[in-house]
Amino acid sequence: MDPVSLFTLWYNDWLATNPPEPSAMALSTAGKDGTVSSRIVLLKDFSEKGFIFFTNYDSRKGRQMKSDSHAALLFWWQPLGRQVRIEGTVEKTPRIVSEQYFHARPRESQIGAWASE
Repeated sequence: MDPVSLFTLWYNDWLATNPPEPSAMALSTAGKDGTVSSRIVLLKDFSEKGFIFFTNYDSRKGRQMKSDSHAALLFWWQPLGRQVRIEGTVEKTPRIVSEQYFHARPRESQIGAWASE
C-alpha cells in the first residue's frame, strides 16, 4: 500500500476514536542557526501532493520555513498505538487557497489571526 493510502486508512481510524483535536500535528522547523523548534499546528488537508496547514508568514515558524524549507510533521495517535513521521520540504500554497481558507474561517478567528503572529 502506498504511504498516502495507508495514512488515509490510519487517519480514518484515528477519527473514529472521536479525539478532542483530530487534526493536531507537531511541526518542527529550524532557524538559521540550526536551532530546532516544534509546535502544534492543525492539518487542513492532505493528498499525494502533501500535507496542508496554514500559518502566519511573519511568525517564528513562518520565518524559519522561509529561511530553511526542510520540516518534519509528527502525528501521535496514542489510543491506537501509532505515530506517523513525515519529513520533507515546505512550500506556500497558492495565494488563492490561503485567501479562501481565511475567508471561510469564523469572523472571530479572522480577527485573532490579524491580531497575532
